[in-house]
Amino acid sequence: RSSTPQSAGRMAALLAPVAVVAPRVAGPKARAPRTLRASAFRGARVTATPKLMARSTVRVAAMAETKINTDEVLKTIADKWEDTENKSAVITYVAGGAAIVWLSGTVVGAINAIPVLPKVMELVGLGYSTWFVYRYVLFKDSRKELVEQFDALKDKVSGEL
Repeated sequence: RSSTPQSAGRMAALLAPVAVVAPRVAGPKARAPRTLRASAFRGARVTATPKLMARSTVRVAAMAETKINTDEVLKTIADKWEDTENKSAVITYVAGGAAIVWLSGTVVGAINAIPVLPKVMELVGLGYSTWFVYRYVLFKDSRKELVEQFDALKDKVSGEL
């Protein structure tokens, strides 16, 4: 087919709206440098590291005070281990627990590979969470019941029954 002035005019008429609708690409605008006051973060350390001469990356490292003394925890665990009479049973339970955690991770990974099942599991989790909030968290009496059940379980596990 040969192009005629008439067909060229039709082509121009078709392409003209596309050229008008196309957005203009603007270059990046220069921004004022942002400042960060250290007084805004109480108990935090603020360090600025220059990056590409124009920007700086600000890292804030919070200095949180921990209430747990790790030396005391390790000493308690060591004392409990020394008081344990049947150490082989404890090692067996720990190894069995680790194997169960690994196996459950494998099962969850296999379930996650099935196309529809992860969304169904999310719905089940959402439904259970909604029921739990309605049953135990929403009303004062049920919160008290939950605390009592939790304390009873804690006493049973710790051996204070």
